[in-house]
Order: sequence, then structure tokens, then C-alpha cells
Amino acid sequence: MMPKPPAERKAAQRARAAAAGIHAVEIHLSDSELEMLRCNCALRRPGREPYSADEYLEMLLLQDNAALELQMAQLSKRRCGKCGDPLTITQCCHDGDSQCWVTRGWHETALKAS
Repeated sequence: MMPKPPAERKAAQRARAAAAGIHAVEIHLSDSELEMLRCNCALRRPGREPYSADEYLEMLLLQDNAALELQMAQLSKRRCGKCGDPLTITQCCHDGDSQCWVTRGWHETALKAS
């Protein structure tokens, strides 16, 4: 039996990943961002093999998701200052009014660079 050509092996690998619910995402990083990623992968595992970029980004996503879930739970205890609907609302007829959470609420949930 002849070995499969590289293209067929790669296609089979992608099919296995898709069947397992794994998806590839392409990101574009500047030179300095790529260097930060490489450096952080190593600094987060001193004395050991650095994290792969995939591992590092997966963990950042999991950490952010946990923080966001907590933030959303806290927001759900509050109400819009204009209509009184529980937060977080995504549409409101008062959008644009300074008292409406929809107008500026995204500032509370947006990612912030340190």
C-alpha cells in the first residue's frame, strides 16, 4: 500500500479535527505582538517547555470567559437607568439616551488594554 500524499494526510487530519469539534482560527499579529506571544508562552512556564501559542491562547480565552461570566452575573442584578429592564439588554427604544444602559453599557463589558 502506497503512503498517502501530504495533501490527503492534511485533509484527513482536518476532517478528524472537525469531527472532534476542533476549529482552526487564523490571527494576524504584528512583529511585536508575535514576540510578546512567544515571550509570554515561555515566561508562563519557567524551567519547562514553553506553552504552544494554541495552549496559551486557549487558556487566555478560558480565563476571560470565566471573568465575563462573573461580570454578566453581577450585571444581571442591575437594571437600566432609563427603562428599568434587567441588564444586560442589547436593544432598547431609549438607545441614545444618556440614562439608557444600551447607550454606554458596552463600555462595561469591552476588553480593556492595561
